Amino acid sequence: MKNNTVKQLLESDDLLVGISELSKVTGVSPRQIRYWEQKGYIHSAGEKSGNRQFKLPMVIKVEIIKHFLDEGYTLTVAVEKAKERQENVHHAKLLLRDTFKGIQNIGNRYTVIQLDDFVNQAGFYLIRDNQTNQSTYQMIEETEITEDLLEKWFESKEK
Repeated sequence: MKNNTVKQLLESDDLLVGISELSKVTGVSPRQIRYWEQKGYIHSAGEKSGNRQFKLPMVIKVEIIKHFLDEGYTLTVAVEKAKERQENVHHAKLLLRDTFKGIQNIGNRYTVIQLDDFVNQAGFYLIRDNQTNQSTYQMIEETEITEDLLEKWFESKEK
């Protein structure tokens, strides 16, 4: 996947789903979804051919509200908590959009995400060893990331 494609995904909210699909994905009944919309807790993107369409942020919001309801919160509190969580996710999304440089798999073992364009100009690497399920990070100037280098980073973490 090209870096521009990932950035477009981070910036785009254009995915539209109908109320039936939203219900299937989230486990929230269409009746509840219509009620939440009537109360102003969620908003559809309008109706196309008489069918409600929901953008990706509303799909996520419905899922978050359901999560908090399942934890025992009232609907009002669940909606407020969902709003707070979505604001945090939005800010994280902006940060990732601005700093995401690339992602790569190395040696069928490591997943490396490179973040860059920081004030201190060092590259920030998030690394996961998929074999051991360990994660680490490194801040280094631009260099080629090799399997040998990754093994050294994980060895030093274990000591």
